[in-house]
Amino acid sequence: ERFMEIVLRNKYSEETSSIDLEAGAITSLQSNDIKTIVTNLKDDYNFAVIDNYNPFFLGLTVKEEIELYTKNEYNGEFLTLLLELLELDDKFLDRKINTLSFTDKIYLNIIRNLLLGMKHVIFVDMFKYLDYMNQKKVIFLLNYLKDKKYYIIITSIDVDDLYKNSDYSIVWYKQLIDYGKTDDVYSEVDVFIKNKIPAPTLALITYKAKRDKNVKLFYSKDVRDIIKDIYKHV
Repeated sequence: ERFMEIVLRNKYSEETSSIDLEAGAITSLQSNDIKTIVTNLKDDYNFAVIDNYNPFFLGLTVKEEIELYTKNEYNGEFLTLLLELLELDDKFLDRKINTLSFTDKIYLNIIRNLLLGMKHVIFVDMFKYLDYMNQKKVIFLLNYLKDKKYYIIITSIDVDDLYKNSDYSIVWYKQLIDYGKTDDVYSEVDVFIKNKIPAPTLALITYKAKRDKNVKLFYSKDVRDIIKDIYKHV
């Protein structure tokens, strides 16, 4: 099925909102109540939650950890593919957990969760602890999952990450503010300002150019396109 209907709930009210989540798309979730919404999605719809904040491990080595976490039921070919996508070699499996860098632990946390085989996945603050090059690897992985028609939700404390990396966006602050294509949701900058909700930097630049200088720029996720548009109009 292409679409999966989910119901969003938070801790502030009994109000709920129904969303048609699309397979093969990355949907971002911006909210002041991420924890509650993510927990409900995990419990109600069996989402795998990949949260890289201080992941906990029981195994001595990477391979042992994977076997313990998946109860030794995982696709070996998929494991090999995940290693390749994250630019890790087979030697990674033999590494001892206590020798891993924090970035390596993030990758292990991603791998062991994806090996559970669920195609409903939430990445919580996926980019928070990664440098630029490692963020690119994770984005490459996300695009692979898109091609395989996973239902993907990403969250981030940085709204710019959500804006750049999602196809659809949910903005939920005590109540649903908006849901739709990312370009459409974040072009309504006046709604974000009115509700005191963080808006993406590039969307703010475009909005303020129109408001303050009467220069109508196109909303874009690529700063290079905005620069070209500025040169065109100014």
